[in-house]
Amino acid sequence: MTAMNKKRLSFLCLSLAASLGFAGTSYAQGSSDPGLSTVGAMRSGAGVVIVDDVMENHKAQLSVGHTFAEGERGTNINIPTLEGRIPVLEHGYFDFKLPIYAAKGELASVAGLGDASVTYTHHWYNLEQFSFQATGGLKLGMGNSTITDGSGRPLPMTYQSSLGTTDLMIGANVMWKKYVTLAAGYQQPIIRYTENDYLRMSPANELSYSTVDYPLSRKLYRNGDVMMRLEGHYSGERAGISAGPWAIYHLANDLYQDETGRWRELNGSEGFTLNVAGNAYIRWGRLGEWKFDVTAALPVVKRDIAPDGLTRQWMVTPRLTYFFGQQVLIF
Repeated sequence: MTAMNKKRLSFLCLSLAASLGFAGTSYAQGSSDPGLSTVGAMRSGAGVVIVDDVMENHKAQLSVGHTFAEGERGTNINIPTLEGRIPVLEHGYFDFKLPIYAAKGELASVAGLGDASVTYTHHWYNLEQFSFQATGGLKLGMGNSTITDGSGRPLPMTYQSSLGTTDLMIGANVMWKKYVTLAAGYQQPIIRYTENDYLRMSPANELSYSTVDYPLSRKLYRNGDVMMRLEGHYSGERAGISAGPWAIYHLANDLYQDETGRWRELNGSEGFTLNVAGNAYIRWGRLGEWKFDVTAALPVVKRDIAPDGLTRQWMVTPRLTYFFGQQVLIF
């Protein structure tokens, strides 16, 4: 296949992936995502090449990013995040993420340590023009979802910095050359310690606390999620873009505990969310050791309610990454 035909093919793949998602509206990423869609094999751009056969996964790296998003009832969400990757042997790498979660809205302005994640990914290369990655790891709940407002009133989950669970995350992807990636994953809470006390109609609440836009979440019992992402890529040594649809299915209705201690089902919390994600990046430095990328997103289909506070109206994440040990000149 000639270089020109490869470029045409990659552009076609990217256009196809983008058109599947943009059929609804604009970009998307993040609504209902409990975390598995941004780690290891399940993340966007999991097989990006720096130069020749040198993949980003081959290099130790450190990133600083900041997510800007809008949650329920116009809540402003800011999540600065420190990320790192450590290659292991020839075909594996560890990832870690440590976020700070801040929310400002009509009920309160709060901040706290977000849920960290640690994953290991193994990569199998060049198997008849296909490569494969598989990931396993944990998302570590760093709190028990008990942040309150200035008057001590319990806040709904959109104001909580932690989901209050430790989750198992597993997944894999298959990538055709450097043009198309299909990824799938599964996340399941395995240890639950959520102590959130938000009840919409509590006598202590003001009217703004009692809107149906804030789902009940007292002692929230959150169920698992599965995800799938189809992504097309068009990239070179200095810059690249990717886009495609990204679906998340919440596997069962969540539960909450009423004031009598009885568990009740949150009807409508099971369901399908369709996001569309777009990412663009540039590199600089003679060795391409610096990278700046931006992901922009917007959901086009959402489940009826998200009692875990993961509803996003839109999301934008700029990120700066430094790659250690670069040796090949690209400028």
